Amino acid sequence: MIPRDHFKNKRIAVIGIGDHGNMVTDIKFLVKAGALVSVYDMRSEARLKSYIETLRSAGLASYVCGSVPADDLLDMDLIILSNEYPRNSSFLSRAEQAGKVIEYPETYFFKQAPPITLIGVMGVCGKSTVMSMLVPLLDKVFADEVQKLFEIDFQSGDGIISKLKKIKSNDAVVARIEGPLIKELYNVRISPHIAVFTTDLPKDAYNDSPFEILTYQTYNNFVVASDEVIDKTHTFGIQPKAKMLRTKANIIPETWDFTGKGLHDRDNAALAVQVAKLFKLDDEIIQNVIENWKPLKGRIEFVKKVKAVDFFNDAASVSPSSTQAGLVSLNANKNLILIMGGADVGQDYRTLFSILPEYIHTLIMVPGSGTLKERGALRLIDNVLVRSASSIEEAVDMALESARKGDKVLYSPGFGSGGIDRTVKERGDRFVKAVRGLK
Repeated sequence: MIPRDHFKNKRIAVIGIGDHGNMVTDIKFLVKAGALVSVYDMRSEARLKSYIETLRSAGLASYVCGSVPADDLLDMDLIILSNEYPRNSSFLSRAEQAGKVIEYPETYFFKQAPPITLIGVMGVCGKSTVMSMLVPLLDKVFADEVQKLFEIDFQSGDGIISKLKKIKSNDAVVARIEGPLIKELYNVRISPHIAVFTTDLPKDAYNDSPFEILTYQTYNNFVVASDEVIDKTHTFGIQPKAKMLRTKANIIPETWDFTGKGLHDRDNAALAVQVAKLFKLDDEIIQNVIENWKPLKGRIEFVKKVKAVDFFNDAASVSPSSTQAGLVSLNANKNLILIMGGADVGQDYRTLFSILPEYIHTLIMVPGSGTLKERGALRLIDNVLVRSASSIEEAVDMALESARKGDKVLYSPGFGSGGIDRTVKERGDRFVKAVRGLK
């Protein structure tokens, strides 16, 4: 727990309100704590109107929309970056040269928090699903304890820095750790005490050796992951000191009334159960929590049956691995139509494209910078009809036209959101609306 006057009179720049206003809770907290907060966002004031009105009513006096003046940052004691802004953003260069403190909400939280137990959930896909199972399980562990459980997830909008007012020594934190944050935590010598991997961590624009986040684990720490992931750690030359706990889908008994969709949900549940067992949670309680878990919206979510064709919304997919998991879970004798496409996120699609003929008969691409980048590779996909749609709505119509009785249509973009669909939620809402309008 930080001192009451920790933020008082500090000049703090918050850059980015967040896709869904994720930073609003933390900004309000900083203002109430007496900090002199200036908010900057590259979006126009018109697009941010509702958030700005909320923040001004909370006491925010200074904000700039449409740009981030580099000179302003030189006067700050602390610069907090929303997760959509990379550390190498051009407007930060002068502040960095001047030695200004630049932090993401998560790194600032972990630096300022007292000694805690950190459970970090990482991977290309499946993090939200594992978190949605793991948090209710650990809530049972800490329900009657002096120690408390906190959830750190930028996407939730519940605030991260604001949790510093409540957290105490020996509390536990479950944190969603995205790609860029892995490198940030490594740079400040922080490793999760329990590292949970939903998939392996390929090299990307953020991490040349992503498993370096395990470097600062000790012999009393744990890595919870599948055989494939644990074996992959060694290919990066990492020899973690932690105990390696290998999980398999069959940890979830077939006798359980589990509502997951396919092997990938069982794999995710196995990860959550293994962590719960580390805290010695009773088997009967574990079963009850897992059996009462419901699949998340926008993640292979059934929308509607139209003319004997089932439509599924997997708009949360922003990677080829996630789209592949959706295909595997729904496939039955190549009866799938896949709608995908969107903004470039720097992923490698060769493996996904190579296995598409095993699962689908028709691929419908929607526009985006990522779709444009992959147009050459799309022409090389054998035995799959590849079509282009000008919008999600047109893609839905095309899918119904191309479908046979008993087919399934999966909207699993595999790319980022952008353009007219500024967020994952917006594109999912458009798909669901289009499907529900079918007759």
